[in-house]
Amino acid sequence: MKIETVQAVYLDRTGTLTTTELVQRSGLSETEVRMLVECGAFAPDDPHAPVWLFAFECLTVARTAHRLREQYALEDTHALAVVLRLTQRIDELQRTLRRAR
Repeated sequence: MKIETVQAVYLDRTGTLTTTELVQRSGLSETEVRMLVECGAFAPDDPHAPVWLFAFECLTVARTAHRLREQYALEDTHALAVVLRLTQRIDELQRTLRRAR
C-alpha cells in the first residue's frame, strides 16, 4: 500500500517571494523560472529590479508548472510555458462559464 504525502501552504496574498524562495518552494530551477518569466507565464513585481520579487500567487503558477513538467515529461521550458498558458486559459474559460450559468 502506497501512502501519498501532501503539503498544504497558506498563501498570504500580500506577501512576496524572491527568485530563490520561489525556486525552493516550487521545485523549478532558477533557469526555468527566468524562462517562464520571459515567456510571460508569470512576472516579477518589477522586472527591472536587481532582485526580482514575486507576488505569492506566482507560487501557485510555479507549482503548477512543476507538476505539468513532471506529469508530461516536458524537457523544453518553452513547451512547458505553452502548456502552462493553455492550462491557465482553460481555467479562465471554465470560471467564466460557471459565472455565466
